[in-house]
Amino acid sequence: MTSVYQLVATILPNGIDGEKEQHDLGIWTTLRDAKRQMKEFVKDGDFFCPVYCYSIQFLPLDNDLDYQSERKINVYSPDGKLQIKEFNMVSCMAGWSRELNLNIRAYVDMGPKKKSYFVLYNHWRPGLATKCARISFLEPKYELGASYNKSIWVLDDREKEILCEFLKSPKDNGCDDVHNVWQKAISAFNNEVEGVDESRMLPLNLPMPDYRRLF
Repeated sequence: MTSVYQLVATILPNGIDGEKEQHDLGIWTTLRDAKRQMKEFVKDGDFFCPVYCYSIQFLPLDNDLDYQSERKINVYSPDGKLQIKEFNMVSCMAGWSRELNLNIRAYVDMGPKKKSYFVLYNHWRPGLATKCARISFLEPKYELGASYNKSIWVLDDREKEILCEFLKSPKDNGCDDVHNVWQKAISAFNNEVEGVDESRMLPLNLPMPDYRRLF
């Protein structure tokens, strides 16, 4: 398949009235050129807290008008320290529902704290989602992450109930140990860390936190 590299930067400029800005840095045919452009943009820019990322999109589009992608995102705190370094591969899909209009994907945080979480989108096609929530696998709490053009989603009480119902819904994964969306999300996360940091793999029988108490 043909691959292209789309480079996007989100920055917080210097100054009292600095507003977050989104910059499309173009499409590149080689990863080397995309990385070079990213480094030049960061080095030459005048901003307070850079958040920059590049995504690798594989063409052609599938029947659902979606593409497979590999994305790498670096997130920095205002003092310039790396907080999150995350990426996702093609195998990140955990589950989706047209009826509920939700999609869950597993990501891998390679930053200093290496938190384990999944990402919930408010559309069954992530590319059409307007907001997303990063939610811990280990406790009912939100995690810091890069939104990649999505607003941060704070679920209300009804949405928390829907999330719990969705995670408990049956999921046929062709595996005897995977019975619902929750376990499929764990399996997707394990696929991501396999070969990268296998010590972080989660047990498929990990109890699901009570996400009705999500904070």
